[in-house]
Amino acid sequence: MRSTNLVVLACMTNKEVAVMLREVAAAFVIKNENRFRIIAYERAADSIEHQTQSVEELWKEGKIKEIPGIGPNIAQHLGELFTKGKVAHFENEKKGLPKAMFSLLNLPGFGAKKAFKLTRELNIKDSDDPFKKLKEAAQANKIASIEGFGEKSEQDILTSLESFQKKEAKLSRMLLPIAYDIATRVINYLKKSNSVIEIYPLGSLRRMVATVGDIDIAISSNQAEKVIEYFLKFPEVGKIIDKGKETTSVVLKNGVQVDIMVQPEIAFGALLQHFTGSKHHNIALREYALKKDLSLSEHGIKDLKRAKEQKSKEFSNEEVFYNFLGLDWIPPELREDTGEIEAAQKHNLPNLVELSDIKGDLHLHSNYDLKPSHDLGHNSFLEILNKATELKYEYIAFSEHNPKQSGHNISDIIDIIKRRKQTIDKINYSLKSDRVHFFNMMETDILPNGYLALPKQTFEYIDATIISIHSSFDQSSSDMTKRILKALSYSKVKIFGHPTGRLIERREGVNANWFEIFNFCKAKNIALEINANPNRLDLPDMLVREAVKNGNKFVIDTDAHQINEMNLMRFGVSVARRGWLEKNDILNTLPYSEFKKWLLNL
Repeated sequence: MRSTNLVVLACMTNKEVAVMLREVAAAFVIKNENRFRIIAYERAADSIEHQTQSVEELWKEGKIKEIPGIGPNIAQHLGELFTKGKVAHFENEKKGLPKAMFSLLNLPGFGAKKAFKLTRELNIKDSDDPFKKLKEAAQANKIASIEGFGEKSEQDILTSLESFQKKEAKLSRMLLPIAYDIATRVINYLKKSNSVIEIYPLGSLRRMVATVGDIDIAISSNQAEKVIEYFLKFPEVGKIIDKGKETTSVVLKNGVQVDIMVQPEIAFGALLQHFTGSKHHNIALREYALKKDLSLSEHGIKDLKRAKEQKSKEFSNEEVFYNFLGLDWIPPELREDTGEIEAAQKHNLPNLVELSDIKGDLHLHSNYDLKPSHDLGHNSFLEILNKATELKYEYIAFSEHNPKQSGHNISDIIDIIKRRKQTIDKINYSLKSDRVHFFNMMETDILPNGYLALPKQTFEYIDATIISIHSSFDQSSSDMTKRILKALSYSKVKIFGHPTGRLIERREGVNANWFEIFNFCKAKNIALEINANPNRLDLPDMLVREAVKNGNKFVIDTDAHQINEMNLMRFGVSVARRGWLEKNDILNTLPYSEFKKWLLNL
């Protein structure tokens, strides 16, 4: 029986482990456990869900406590999970609670108490389909009569069920660039209203997290009703969910929910701060404020010693809000409770890199057909150069995939790379001297045995290479680490491309000893890539943070296969900012002459 459990467990994803922890947290809520225990489990779940390396592999390596939010107790329980296939403590905490309750937690707007009460009041059995039973009860008007609910709650539940069935539930998230584009359209429309003073996205979108749920927007205005009426005329609005005096929720025609909150100019700063930070940042900030006898809310800051005689102090902007607490303003991307409050208190926050600091893009795929191992680009060398000029870059690199090995012998591949160099050289000679500079590079596959998919003889025909993993993602941590280190040992390797190989919400990153890899890259002066492709955003921010502490250097690239994808650089920059990177940590912020010296080992 034990071996069966272990086989099942080996198939568990980080997301499934996170769900297990959230269910325990929900059980704590129902049992009125200490709120700090609840927070601890929720934070551990969040942290595990966003890990790129398997949490089980980290446990095997003795590194599970290095995951933010994983304390000794949770680490011990997870160890039991990975050895026995179950956790007696988890099962005991959930004992006596209806299984259907945990399923209902997936619905938008459902917390533990709401899910528990409805499961009990509607007598939803473990053998029932809880979503079907809940929908039937709402349609039969059986929920409105339950204490604490009502007709509006009943309609809200039907809306949540409809949203869930359309995969718009809170667990179904958009890639960051998709959410960013939608929010930008809404914000640009609202800016045309004379009643809008300031406007910002909120939550995970403002923090530039890799995936985003619904879109929330904060607006500074002294004419809230006018703003709301104007918003409801936005051509993309499909359905109004709720309309209030200061808040409104709609579903756009594309199925995305957008909520707006309007606050008078004098109090806008507190609202913006409250709805931007992660849950854990806000909890830590509230605890920090309580030590000063201050209470925080979206309305402002209240002095607890004089709470009865004073209303909350209002703030027009976030800078003043944080300064009142004795802190420097904390950039939104850092508000994750990973040391930013302590750094703000000590005036030691990083001067984060800006998009305008980027001077080049080194990972670009043209349509030069060298029979590549993977996708060919869509645009010519000249079209890419013209786009780089538009973006005001000083330099770029052409980095097509290496020729595929099947159907080619070594002599064929050498000839292909040689002819490609001749083509690039001709372009170089024909262009004016005051144009964008470019390098002749290649993106080379790391084969399962650690060899590169390019003969060494081809290296004389390229300036440098990016190396990347495109196959055999399921190797053990030990084998993967050896594979990567062997590939990094080749001459002319200057960039480790999209290191973990993750595809967001489709494939977890590879298991490897990242500290060993980071140390090797540092010793060999090899840059770690932050890949701005929306499906990758790799190296992920948590590993970026570890690598920069280690003293590693980075490049930010778009991995563009068509020129419009070169506009995605901002999302790579957002990962760098979430990883606490400054301009000097990133090599492609260097001017051309200095970058050339690094790339060519001059």
